[in-house]
Amino acid sequence: MTKWQYITAQFITQGLGNDSGATHLETTMNELGHDGWELVSSQVYHNLEAGQDVLLLIFKRPVAG
Repeated sequence: MTKWQYITAQFITQGLGNDSGATHLETTMNELGHDGWELVSSQVYHNLEAGQDVLLLIFKRPVAG
């Protein structure tokens, strides 16, 4: 049976229509993919108090060995 390890990445923006964080997001996702991480879930939620949108990504990869 395959055993998995998980990691999360969180990106905060003033609005998801704003491209300011897109390059950072792509770079991070490419680095994680290169290291064997696979995106398995994503969720966007709005932090009302801070007026920010938050993108939460969950990645997994098989445990080595």
